[in-house]
Amino acid sequence: PGERAEAVSGNAPSKVRRALSSRFLRESSTLQVGAFLVAGSNFIGAVVMTHVLGAAELSIFYLGVSCYSLLWALLNLGLANVVTKRIAAAIQSGSEDMILGWMGVFLRLSLLLAVAAVAAGLLVFPPGARLAFSGDGERIARLASALVLIPLLDVPRIVCCAALQGERRMGALARVDMGHELCRLVLVVSGALAFGDAWGAVLGLLASSLCGSLLALDAYLRESRRAGSVLPSLFGAARSRVVPAREALREGVQVGLVRNVDSLGVQTLPTLILGSLGDPSWVAYLRIAQRMVSVARVVMQGINRTALPALSQLAGVKDVSGLRSTYWRASLLSGVTITAGLLLALPALPFLLPRLFPPDFVEPLWTMVLILTPGLCIVSFSVANDVFYLVTDQMGVAIKLSLLGLVVNTAQVAFFAWWLPTIGVAIGLTVTCLWSLVHLAYAWVWFRRHPELQSPVAP
Repeated sequence: PGERAEAVSGNAPSKVRRALSSRFLRESSTLQVGAFLVAGSNFIGAVVMTHVLGAAELSIFYLGVSCYSLLWALLNLGLANVVTKRIAAAIQSGSEDMILGWMGVFLRLSLLLAVAAVAAGLLVFPPGARLAFSGDGERIARLASALVLIPLLDVPRIVCCAALQGERRMGALARVDMGHELCRLVLVVSGALAFGDAWGAVLGLLASSLCGSLLALDAYLRESRRAGSVLPSLFGAARSRVVPAREALREGVQVGLVRNVDSLGVQTLPTLILGSLGDPSWVAYLRIAQRMVSVARVVMQGINRTALPALSQLAGVKDVSGLRSTYWRASLLSGVTITAGLLLALPALPFLLPRLFPPDFVEPLWTMVLILTPGLCIVSFSVANDVFYLVTDQMGVAIKLSLLGLVVNTAQVAFFAWWLPTIGVAIGLTVTCLWSLVHLAYAWVWFRRHPELQSPVAP
C-alpha cells in the first residue's frame, strides 16, 4: 500500500507538468497575454475618450459605429472561422493546394463583400439614421457612411490572420492584435483631440484599420520564411481557383449567421434600441460599462481561437472522445476563470471609477457594471459553442437556436428600454445571457447521442 500511495502521489505532479507543457495551454496563454494587452489598451482609450468628447458626443460616435456594425453584420459572412478550420485541416493532411485554394477564395470574397458594404452604406444610412434618430440623425449617417470603408481596409489583415491561426502561429497573431489595437488607441484619441468631435475619432478608426493590415502583412511574410512553415505566397493564393466560391459561401453563411446574431444581440441592437427608444445620452455609459466587464472576455477569446484548430483536427480524425473532453475543458476553464476574476475585481471599482472617469460618468457606470456582471458570468461558460457547431457539422441547429434567441431577446431588450429608459437595456442584456445555456444543453445532448463514433484512445 505504501508503494502504491507513493506512485499515485508521484504521478500527480507529472500530470500537472504535462498539462502545463501542453501545446493547447501554451498557445492559449500566448493569446491571453496579447488579448489582455489589447483589452487594456481598449479600456484606456475609452477612459481618455470620456474626457475628450464627453457623454453626449461619445454617444453619437457609438451610435455611428453601431449603425455601421448593423450593416456589416448583415453582409459579413463567417468566412474567417471557416477558412481557419479548412487551413488547419489542410496543413494536417499536407495538402498545399487546399491551403492556397482556401486563402484565395477568402481573399476574393472578402473584397467583394467589402465593396458591397460601401455601396449599401451610401444608400441606406442617410434615410435610415434620420428616421431612427430625430435630432442627430444626419451626423450619425455621415459617420456610419465613412465607417463602411473599414472592411475594405481590413481585407489583408483578416486573410493573413486566418492563415496564421490555421498554422497555429499564435505568437505572431497576438503581436498583430496588439499592434493593431495600439494603433487604434493612438489614432482614435489623436483624431478626437484634433477635431474635438466624433468625426475625428472615425478618421482615427479608418487609419488604424490600414495600419493593422500593414502589420499583418509584415507578420505573415516573416512567418512564411521560417523553417517548417507551409504558409504560401499571397500572390499564389490570389491566383488559386482550387476551392469554388459556392463551397466557402455555403459554410460561411451558416457560421456568419451564428456569430453575427450573437454580436447583434449583445452589442449592436441594444445600443441602437437605447438610442431610439431609451435615453440616448446613456449610450456612452452602456458601451463603456460593457467594455469594462468584457475585459474578462479576453480569456474567452484566447481559448476560442486556440480551440478552433485543435477541435478541427480532432473532428477530422473522428476522435469524439477527445472532442468532447476538449470542448468541456475549454468551457469550464473559461467560465471558472472569468467568474473568479470578476468577483475579485468588482470590489475595487468604487475606488477606481472616480479616479478614472469624469464625475458625471461614475454613478451610471457603477450601476451598469453591477447589472451586466451576472450575465457575463453565465455566458463565460459558452466560449466554445460556435466552434462545437462548426466542427460537428451542426450549423443548421445553431442557426435556428440563434435566430430564435435573437427575436426573443431583442423583444425583451426593447421592452426594458421602453419601461426603464436609462438602465432597461442593461437589464435586458443580462436576461439575454441566459440563452447561452440552451447551446450548452444541446452540446451535452449531442455528445450523449454519439458515443458510437468514439475512436479508441491510445495508452
